[in-house]
Amino acid sequence: MTQAVVLDVGGTFVKYGVVTDGAIGETGQFPIRENGTAEEILGPILAFLTAHPAPRVAVSIPGPMDYPRGMSLMKHKFAAIYGVSLADWLGERLPGTEIVFVHDGVAFALGEMADGALAGCHCAAGVMLGTGLGFALCRAGRVLVGPAKTPAHPLWNAPYQGGIAEEAVSGRALRRRWRELGREALDVREIAQLANAGDVQAKMLFEQAGEDMGRMLGAHLDGRGVERIAVGGQIARSWALMAPGFARTCGIGIVPAAHIGDAALRGAWAYAQKGDALLKMIS
Repeated sequence: MTQAVVLDVGGTFVKYGVVTDGAIGETGQFPIRENGTAEEILGPILAFLTAHPAPRVAVSIPGPMDYPRGMSLMKHKFAAIYGVSLADWLGERLPGTEIVFVHDGVAFALGEMADGALAGCHCAAGVMLGTGLGFALCRAGRVLVGPAKTPAHPLWNAPYQGGIAEEAVSGRALRRRWRELGREALDVREIAQLANAGDVQAKMLFEQAGEDMGRMLGAHLDGRGVERIAVGGQIARSWALMAPGFARTCGIGIVPAAHIGDAALRGAWAYAQKGDALLKMIS
């Protein structure tokens, strides 16, 4: 019997997991259009949940959001559902289903604390390297959050070299720097393939990103007693290319996430079970 369905909402795909016997079994993904109409965004989610009935649904989704109401406050993507309470919209169409929402960065950290790279750490941090730069700080098995239930002490907008951290380390930043070298526009995975094949500029690009990340994390985490950092997101699959640069500028232990592909799903399931007991509110 299905106990729950967990979703991790991205801009192009929604990852899903079906929970049976207390663990995520079946996993997969289905497409979504972040720049589509409200029906193109919500329709695929409703269709999937209708086809996979469950008493409980937990949704990992980026912010800004009103997480208790499941209301999207994003204008840079999913603009067509701005101000829509997904909890109410889905609840009306899936009567009897309990639906909760959790920030994707919080979900990532919860997933890695449960049985991943951050398990057993008293004080740890999770860094999500995707299109942007996510960050979450954890203490004693809980993720530190602000009043909006988004990660406390965000890193993406921390000052760095006259700009902000996300402008130096993120998928967007890597692609921009690659084009500034006069190279053909490629995605991060393709640039990583070139680096692994021996392309000098590609290797230097990743090492520089590692150095920048080490400097900004070293400054951001100074005095916080962090024992270990877990790196997730698609760029984390190429962490070996960034690791040498990071080691030159930061002494905190860092490892790729144990569950790069589904940490947020695992964290969403943990949140569905224990809720705000897994969060520590920081004013």
